[in-house]
Amino acid sequence: MSTVSWRIPDKKDRSLLQSFSCAQGVPPTGRPMPWEYEVQTYFRSEALADTNRSLRYDQRFRIAEDAQGIAAAYTHARPAEPHPDLQIPPTQACRYLLVIAIALRHRHQGGKFADEVLNDALYDIVEREPDDDSVAVLARVDYRNLSSRNMFRRTGFEEVLPGTPASRLGWWLLTLER
Repeated sequence: MSTVSWRIPDKKDRSLLQSFSCAQGVPPTGRPMPWEYEVQTYFRSEALADTNRSLRYDQRFRIAEDAQGIAAAYTHARPAEPHPDLQIPPTQACRYLLVIAIALRHRHQGGKFADEVLNDALYDIVEREPDDDSVAVLARVDYRNLSSRNMFRRTGFEEVLPGTPASRLGWWLLTLER
């Protein structure tokens, strides 16, 4: 396990967020990775404002810091309405794991740190729904992002609506029981 400290960032952390790097400098030859740049841009310039705008959905933004800066970040929120094709019972608590990112320095190490980050997010999600016996957690993953797909599989998520070249983001579901 890594030595990181989790917390909720605030507007004083803007410069720290600007230095967060979770996208490779140059994509490998023949393998474009736009999702990495989209995620990095989100955390660098949009996550704080998005979280403040989304208070009605109980959106949470957390970062993990180590000695070198931000090691990981994620956001999650209640959906305004669950996706109609995903068949979540209307009485069941539901949260979207909106965005999750691991700093480059913690990647390609067998997934242990990524699993730790995802487990922290899942624990935080359950804590945000204290009155429910179970919580449906939904996430969207680019169909080309094999590392994230593998991370979600290792944790027990099921891909319920696969991503395709026409619709890149597939839907993943995990039901957490108390």
